[in-house]
Amino acid sequence: MRHVKFKKISIFTSLMLALTLILGACGNKADVTKDITNNDTNNDIEETAPGEDPADTGESYGFKKFELEVDYSDQEESLEVNYEEKKDSTDAKYKNLGNDITLDAADDNIDVDGDEAMAQLRPLLTALQLKEDMVDEEILSQVIKTFNIEENYTEIEVDITWFNDEKSKIEVTK
Repeated sequence: MRHVKFKKISIFTSLMLALTLILGACGNKADVTKDITNNDTNNDIEETAPGEDPADTGESYGFKKFELEVDYSDQEESLEVNYEEKKDSTDAKYKNLGNDITLDAADDNIDVDGDEAMAQLRPLLTALQLKEDMVDEEILSQVIKTFNIEENYTEIEVDITWFNDEKSKIEVTK
């Protein structure tokens, strides 16, 4: 009987020692945890390269890609607009050789990209008010009006990629 009692005390003592060690490891010091979800707010603001302003998302324009090219008899590619929203950036290019729609009347010729292009294009793209359910004639009319395209053009090409990945391609040649 003594042997059984000693065995019970031994098991009980071992359990108490193990429990003490486990509880001692928890301690009353502040717990240190590591954020494995990468929710570090210090990394939320990133610098962007020119033309990659995440605030310039096409959602405010109704499309994720817009390309426009206008030719006149005396000047091919007189007006060229390229806007594309990518996953983490926005790319833009704007070339306007003498068409009277510039915001800066002192310079008739514009050939810029990145942030400079977006500064010129932002009010124009906003004014377009294009919707994917518009027919080609409505889109073309809105583009001609917004970009002040003169009637003596020889060719207009408009390519639009909507958010549902549907595409509208309009080509008019005179």
